[in-house]
Amino acid sequence: MKSLLTILTIGLASTFAFAQPEFQQMIDADKSLASYAAEVGAKTAYLKYLGDDGVIFKPEATNGKDWWNLQKEEPPVVLKRTMELADISANGLLGYTVGSWEQTPKKKGGPERKIGQYITVWSKKPDGKFYAIIDVMTEYDEAAPPVGKAIASKATRDINKRRWSAADPSMKFLRMSMDRGGLGNAFDEWAAEDIRLIIEENPPIYGKKHAVKAMNKYLSVAFPRKVALLESADLAYAWNQCEYANSQEGMEKGTCLNIWKLRKKKWYITSSAFARIPNMVKPSLKTAPTSRGN
Repeated sequence: MKSLLTILTIGLASTFAFAQPEFQQMIDADKSLASYAAEVGAKTAYLKYLGDDGVIFKPEATNGKDWWNLQKEEPPVVLKRTMELADISANGLLGYTVGSWEQTPKKKGGPERKIGQYITVWSKKPDGKFYAIIDVMTEYDEAAPPVGKAIASKATRDINKRRWSAADPSMKFLRMSMDRGGLGNAFDEWAAEDIRLIIEENPPIYGKKHAVKAMNKYLSVAFPRKVALLESADLAYAWNQCEYANSQEGMEKGTCLNIWKLRKKKWYITSSAFARIPNMVKPSLKTAPTSRGN
């Protein structure tokens, strides 16, 4: 518990330096979503706090409200979300929260306990309230410890009057991920020193050095057909379906999300997620036939 509180303090302290009403609104929205999910149910919570355009991944990208409305009942589990980090754009219109989640059965004999990480992107809508427009959740083994330590970063605030778009570095990042250096090289160029990386079946990874090391085994095999990108002042997000060649395990496919922040005239990835699509059949290794004597 002490380490979790430390991470939460580090994550929020940098943003409070530029505290604004919108930031607190977003924090309150995340906390309310967590409270509703734990006390009433995940379906009720997400239907209340997802935007009409909110996207979740089950495992493919889908409209969140449409998906939850198709679920006839609340799931037989209790979902607990714990926020650990948050940031918001300089104009207070776009932000995100990062944290851990825990799923426990409501009744004895229910679904097994699960834990993982989440990234939720929040947008301030015309009614003045914040709604979740992106929600990515990854799962990992509870016994696996985090890689690295949360890094306290100095908060920056750039209204981006120069109108430098995050689209350019985002496209460069995707192209670099297909080069010989792969994802490791792309992260080495664009990851912030305080990056937080979450990957399906892996514990959270803190810091650029550890993120680069974790991604060195991945090589993007195809440029995504569609990239969804939204930016506001000095904050942006981009998500796309991705397919990687894993030098250790074969092919992996899933959803990739990058949170971009403008710092000192350059865009950096401050949070990133790779939510792998489960049950993807991995190719078996083929060996050359052994010649036999006559």
